[in-house]
Amino acid sequence: MADLIRKKLSFFILLIFIILGIGCSHGSGDVSYLKDFPFSREGRVHPQVLEHLRSEWIDSAYFDRGMHYEGSQFRAVALTELVRRFHPEERWDAMLLNCHDDYQGIISIDDIISYDLRLALEMKLSPNVKRPAWLNPRVVIVPDNKEAPHQERFMTANIGELRFVRLSEYYAPLDKVVLKSMHAHMGGQAFKDNCLFCHSLKGIGGNKGTDLMNAYDFAKGMDGPKFKKDFTAFHDEANTDKQDMEQFVDADTLRRLVVFLREVQGGS
Repeated sequence: MADLIRKKLSFFILLIFIILGIGCSHGSGDVSYLKDFPFSREGRVHPQVLEHLRSEWIDSAYFDRGMHYEGSQFRAVALTELVRRFHPEERWDAMLLNCHDDYQGIISIDDIISYDLRLALEMKLSPNVKRPAWLNPRVVIVPDNKEAPHQERFMTANIGELRFVRLSEYYAPLDKVVLKSMHAHMGGQAFKDNCLFCHSLKGIGGNKGTDLMNAYDFAKGMDGPKFKKDFTAFHDEANTDKQDMEQFVDADTLRRLVVFLREVQGGS
């Protein structure tokens, strides 16, 4: 109880200093993030805010299943607390997760609330597991009492910046593409849920992975099968970088992804 009181007191002291800082710093330096604490005009979350949210050590069977680990533990804060305390939904409806390795995740505020998503500030992994270079805090965590859809977005790691955005604005360049078939529409949704984080398209998404539009000519009959073969070779359970995408993308979804990418490339 005493520790909780100290954390709350330190939070309010920080808030007072920030409010005072607005008046003292007017006209000097870059203090734009102070004008709308805890968010900048562009929706960026001030990093100190996370340290003043209540944290606890939790388990996540969701994480362990996705990584093929056991017994992982996380010191995590509740993103729902951030939402309920500061009400970003008045202007934005999603949180963009910019990662140190050019990965870019995105989760909706609805998902944050529905699945009580947490953000791990520390982690303890079993000593006998192989930890890939990208698996560092901060990490999105699904707690054990929630059943989130099995998607890569709910395992985003190595997060450097949190920024609130509007989904309609973020996806606008991709949503403008005219898709002809239902399979392409389904493939497009699968791409948003699992692929866009590493493979940017139409100027949005991460740049950690290959530029698919330059690496493959999907209009050619051979490049579709080549893409599927390369996907399976790199994203299987046994890959050394622990990027097991096969658990999220089955054979039918992979075929729809090819249809989607072919139509996007044809419409460019």
